[in-house]
Amino acid sequence: MKNKLLVTTALVGGLLTGSSFAQTTVTGDLALTYNALNKKLPTGLSTRGIGRESQINIQNKGKLNNGMDYAAGFSLEFDGTGSSAATVANLPDQSVTNENVYIDFISGNTTFTIGVDHIQRGYAGAAPMIVNITDQMAAAGSSTTFVIGAGTSESAGVGIMQNIPQAGIVASAYYAPRSKDTGVGDMNAMAATNGSNSSYEVGINGKDTFGVKGLTVVAFYNSMAKSQSDFSGDVVGKQYGVGYNFGTFAIGIDKLIDENNNLAAANLQNVMGEATTGIKRDTRRIAVSAALSPTFTVALVEAKTENSGRTGTLNGDETVRALQAGYNLGPVAITASHNRFTNLAGRTGVVPTDDGSLSILRLTTKF
Repeated sequence: MKNKLLVTTALVGGLLTGSSFAQTTVTGDLALTYNALNKKLPTGLSTRGIGRESQINIQNKGKLNNGMDYAAGFSLEFDGTGSSAATVANLPDQSVTNENVYIDFISGNTTFTIGVDHIQRGYAGAAPMIVNITDQMAAAGSSTTFVIGAGTSESAGVGIMQNIPQAGIVASAYYAPRSKDTGVGDMNAMAATNGSNSSYEVGINGKDTFGVKGLTVVAFYNSMAKSQSDFSGDVVGKQYGVGYNFGTFAIGIDKLIDENNNLAAANLQNVMGEATTGIKRDTRRIAVSAALSPTFTVALVEAKTENSGRTGTLNGDETVRALQAGYNLGPVAITASHNRFTNLAGRTGVVPTDDGSLSILRLTTKF
């Protein structure tokens, strides 16, 4: 066994000879925020705090010995978890996640990729937001989420991206053997559990689409068969968006449809004591923005979500409206967003409903 391992190690070492054409870069970014959340609710809620996120990106690219291009990399993201969560769990006040892990094989306009969190995605949409309102409101308890449907593109898998420059489109197809799984150890088999099934996602991102300067088009679809026979139905995610940039002004609209993402069994009682028959979230997101100067931009955003599939107080419509601003100081950018929401998570039939506001001031820099 020892000799066999030595031979195998030598073989691998001989194969990975490297390339004089390779180029490795290390980059990073940092975000610091001030957050203020206020909710009415029966007892009221008011909280303030500082948020943080820092990330290191290691990337390598070059030529294979068969003439094809390749790229590889990974990112380490350091997120704050909040002192209370860390104290309760008796853990350091931080979390580290592996993101954008990939090896790409590139031939002209075609890229074959394997990894996680690297295939192109559509969650940013076509609406010209300064800050992604869907992402920002999720932590406040919004029923909307940028992980639509099966969450295929956030899972470990394999895919292909095809750049079609004549049409201004990048098309992609992606397969995840196990949805919402970010990968196990490279030498370890996956444990046999009742987890998610495989899923697939197809989509396009278009910029200056079909030769129309300023036209943005987004369309994505993913699907995963239900994991257990008593689940409400197959998990499906759909996203469509179109936007147009007039120069100073821009406008766009997105549609996000999220079906059975909760993976709840039919008629299962959830934490609110409500029966579910197949939860569906249908979100319309619209935004307009104006570049008042080369460094200062403002935007108005509205996201309205129709919740269905429950029988109780979480079966109403949620509305979020935001005023946003962004100022570019060169190496540092400042963004501000004030969001007002009603019926958060579709909570209706209870007085008062989950209304309130979320304000975030954010500083970002790259290095």
